[in-house]
Amino acid sequence: MRDLVPGGYIFTHLIFWTVVAMVAVGTNAVAIILSIGIGLLVVEMATKQ
Repeated sequence: MRDLVPGGYIFTHLIFWTVVAMVAVGTNAVAIILSIGIGLLVVEMATKQ
């Protein structure tokens, strides 16, 4: 997947989280999205090791 996107993995994450943050602020769903994001981060860290 990351090979298809210009800029690679970091760039994809940056755009994705920017869009998520805008939606979260617009819908007051910041707490829910933050908890999901932290969960995803933990899963990513666990699978990399």
